[in-house]
Amino acid sequence: MKNKILFLVAHPNIEKSILNKRIIQNIHDKCKENIIIRKLYNIYPDFKIKVEEEIRIILDTKFIVFQFPFYWYSYPSLLKEWKDQVFTKLYEKKSLSGKHLLVSITTGSEKKTFHAGEKNNFTIDEFLRPIQQTAHICNMVYHGYVHISIHRVKMDGNLCDLENHTDKIIFRINQWIQ
Repeated sequence: MKNKILFLVAHPNIEKSILNKRIIQNIHDKCKENIIIRKLYNIYPDFKIKVEEEIRIILDTKFIVFQFPFYWYSYPSLLKEWKDQVFTKLYEKKSLSGKHLLVSITTGSEKKTFHAGEKNNFTIDEFLRPIQQTAHICNMVYHGYVHISIHRVKMDGNLCDLENHTDKIIFRINQWIQ
């Protein structure tokens, strides 16, 4: 089935996660039949990536979502290693062309702090340039990012923002795979 969604989760300690764990559950509940959820740190705790297995999965998908906590203004190291190994092989074969990519990130800071002169000094888009350029060079369709802050969820005291975050992911995917 060419409309499958690959939901790549790169969280070094998913069991202790508040946001990422719930996002995964929400995505699973809402997209059961059309999604493959891969928790990279559970599959590859030794960082020994089975590249050919990952390639087979990607070749059968149309839409890829990178789900991760924003660590020190970047993505977790296993996602970088995975991308380096898997995308390099797929790039050589031109197999990523036309595939869709969306980034879903969680942070400890609200989005308004990601601007010049604010706490984080740069926008999230600026921090995600390596992923954007990877999508560009691989001729993928890059759909930007969706963001949610643990600060906001804790401040509100409810999980409506978390549900909205999941709905934004699904909305962006559905725009392109229907």
